[in-house]
Amino acid sequence: MPRSGYSFFVATILLGLGGCSKPTHVTFTRWVSTKSQAMGSNEASDKLVAAGMAVDQQAKLSAKRDSKGRLNAPITTRTNFFPKQKAEARKVIGGAGKEALLAAKSITSLNYMPTGIGQAPAYLSGLRLIGTSLIWDIEAALLDHNYDKAIVACGSATRLGYALMSGGVYEVSLGSSFINQARHKMVPILNSLSGNQLGNLGSAIQKSASLRPPIYLAVENEKENMLLGLQQAQDLFESGKLDQLDQQIGVSGKDAVDMLRSMSKSPENAKTLFDWIGNDIKSRSDWYLTLLKNPQTPGLAPKKEEKKANLMLYRYFGSSIENLVPMLQATYCRTQLFVLECYLKQKMKLQKPIPSSLSAFSKPATIDPFTGEPFYYKSGGMTYVLYSAGEDGIDNGGKTDSSFRRPDFLLEKPHI
Repeated sequence: MPRSGYSFFVATILLGLGGCSKPTHVTFTRWVSTKSQAMGSNEASDKLVAAGMAVDQQAKLSAKRDSKGRLNAPITTRTNFFPKQKAEARKVIGGAGKEALLAAKSITSLNYMPTGIGQAPAYLSGLRLIGTSLIWDIEAALLDHNYDKAIVACGSATRLGYALMSGGVYEVSLGSSFINQARHKMVPILNSLSGNQLGNLGSAIQKSASLRPPIYLAVENEKENMLLGLQQAQDLFESGKLDQLDQQIGVSGKDAVDMLRSMSKSPENAKTLFDWIGNDIKSRSDWYLTLLKNPQTPGLAPKKEEKKANLMLYRYFGSSIENLVPMLQATYCRTQLFVLECYLKQKMKLQKPIPSSLSAFSKPATIDPFTGEPFYYKSGGMTYVLYSAGEDGIDNGGKTDSSFRRPDFLLEKPHI
């Protein structure tokens, strides 16, 4: 997952620290309570989690043994699926797939629980299989040229994706993958859809996105998550329970933990570094929150520490925010561009006049997440250009690269 793996970031954090085997008079800063509380709760969220857990548990129960009697990994861990594995996956999913989609239709926010150093919640592996099966549904429908069925599956995958966008980086990474994969499958066939189908697709995506959480919510959650991880690492340093840390971060972090042990006589140095990390998490997260809430006035990003050790620590510990924000912006932006593209193509297909401006659409649908201003739009006759200024906020007339991300940000086009 994109959080660089908390086993890696904790290990790297500890490279600049030392061990603690004796009580110390140094008073460490408290970042959060290690008894993390759920950040809100609702019935739909609980049902979504239950559906994911049911699939995860069924996958573990269904895991078979090889010829030597060794238990194979659950099917939820697979990344490639052949027809046989797809059939097995659908059997494992069972009725939980419908339960997850039903819950996703009414979720406005997850019952989110920060994990800190911990691994991704188990329920996400079950939802990953459910979401992947929806992408298979789109593929199968397109192969049969059953575009109506593909539209329904695309809407379902998008809705499930947005139901996860109010978590932290683990949840957002999974949710974004569903939304983006569904869109990628549909973009190449837009010109093959009828006017009614284009309208239905735009409506399905718009409806699926109607309950999406504020774009900044995941950053607030991930901030709490990183501070919790920092607190957990600091607590283990203070208590000298480094054997537990060994178990949590694995063999790759042995040298880092040994170095932590070597600092038992200089806890004040450890406190200095812990404080720098915690304060950087707060200031950098707050800057990104300002950027997402008010893209036009974020100010300058906090300057990173020049010390090599601190930069290395930040790379593994704090980079989840720097990866998370572009992911959020890109997913929200392309979904809106996708909806507008469907409706504009519908006009062309039905040989109706193309709107001269985006004022013909609802204002929320036309606002660029990167800039806080309306998307750039130019029309003439039966042609139009629609795009975002992208991360730099500069209008380059729709010029972009092969990834459709820079300098201007566009809806991806099919390579034909």
